[in-house]
Parts: sequence; structure tokens; C-alpha cells
Amino acid sequence: MTGRLSRDDRSGRTRNWERALVTGASAGIGEAFARLLADQGTDLVLVARRTDRLEALADELTARPNPVRVEILTADLGDREDLDRVVSRLADHSKPIDLLVNNAGFGTVGDFLVQDPDREAAMIDVNIGAVHRLAHAAGTAMADRGGGGILNVSSIAGFTPSPKSATYGATKAFVTSFSEALAVELGPQNVVVSCLCPGLTRTEFQEQAQYRPSALPEFFWQSAEEVAAAGLEGIAAGRIRVVPGVHNRLATGLAKATPGGIVRRVAKALAKANGK
Repeated sequence: MTGRLSRDDRSGRTRNWERALVTGASAGIGEAFARLLADQGTDLVLVARRTDRLEALADELTARPNPVRVEILTADLGDREDLDRVVSRLADHSKPIDLLVNNAGFGTVGDFLVQDPDREAAMIDVNIGAVHRLAHAAGTAMADRGGGGILNVSSIAGFTPSPKSATYGATKAFVTSFSEALAVELGPQNVVVSCLCPGLTRTEFQEQAQYRPSALPEFFWQSAEEVAAAGLEGIAAGRIRVVPGVHNRLATGLAKATPGGIVRRVAKALAKANGK
């Protein structure tokens, strides 16, 4: 039943999606999500700030031998009016969204006191405010229809202190905690909520954040396609928290078992070694 919202009667696991809305879809993990969902026959609503990139991706996905329907919604999720338009799209019962991929976000690197406070506030608006608002809109519509899925993209940065990226790490800690609570609340209403927590991923994110991790070997990096695939597999299996990559799972598990003082010292050393 490719491209359909279906349920396995024995497990209750979501298998496929009829229509997905993906934020931050013009590059990186968001673009990878769009391609993988199109491969599954899922129609798409692509949301990002860059219209030209959205149009190019839409042209590609609709020109395939087995094309999907693609809508473009240009929006800056840090802008209240733009965010309202995306909320309205999620609430449109005539063209329901079965899966929300809350992927849009950005980070900054450097000492907190020298960061532009307006830029930091904008990060909170996008990484927390937009995720919160869109999850509410999608969750409400999905609960009314009797099912759906919300996949929030967080980061392993939310599991430990992030010196030199303090605000970014804090926003991702919110996303993870928020997602896990929603999973408990919305599960009885047949709405699956998963939180994808990747580590280092080869995307434009690093360049935009001016982050140059030089001390970590290639093994620690994953591609956007690997991360997006893990997210889709995770929500299909009904997993609340998805940490892609054995190395990331080991690192987060070790962090949980380590006293906080040691974790903070390690985080400080890594920030210094990676040139933050």
C-alpha cells in the first residue's frame, strides 16, 4: 500500500504515509527526507525559506517515472505570519497531512556573551517555537482524524551541556523532552511521535554555524541520507527516541552513566579541540 497510511493490526506500527509536510526541506536532512518519502510514494508539502531550491527539488520529484504530488510553501519559521501559514496548511482537512517532519533549525557557535542576542532569540523561535506550534497544529488535526505521525528532529547535543553552543544544545534538549512527553500523550489517539537525535551530519548546517570540528575522525560523521532513513525507520517502528549510528548510541549511553562533572569537563575539552 505504498503512499497510504496503514496499520499493522498486530503491532499498530505506521508503515506508509499518504502526504507528509517537511520543514527545512531545501537542503541537508530535510531534503533527504523529501527524497526518501518520495521513493515510498508519499506526496509532499515542502517548507523552507529558499523558493528556488524548493522549486528545483519539486521539479525533480515530479519528473520521476513514478512521480509524487509536491506542494511548495515558502516560509521563514521564525516569522510569525509565515509560521501561521504553515499552521493553516497542517489544519487543512481537505488535504490532510499524515506525517509532519519538524526538521527546520539552525545553530550558532561561539562564546554565549559575544553572540548576537537577536540571532540567539531567532534560533529559539525556530528550534523551539516553530516545533512546538507545528506539533500542536499537526497533533490536533491527526487526533481528530484518528491517526498520524510527528517526527521531530533533535540532536545528541541535547543530551549533554554544549559549551560554545549553549543555546543550540538547550533548544535540542527541549525538543527531545517535548517529543517524549507528546509520544505518551498522543499515543492513545493513534498519533505516533518520534524524536530523531543525530550526531555529526554532513550538511550545510556546519558551514552556516561556522563549526569546524577538526579533531574528530570520519567515523563520527553520517550522511543526511543515513540520518533521514533512520528517522523514517524509527517512526515506522514506533520508537520514541531514535539515535542513528552505533557511535552516537554509545556516546549518549556513556554520557548518561557518567557523573555530571566529568561530562562537563569532557564537553569543554571537545569544544576547545574542535575550535569552537
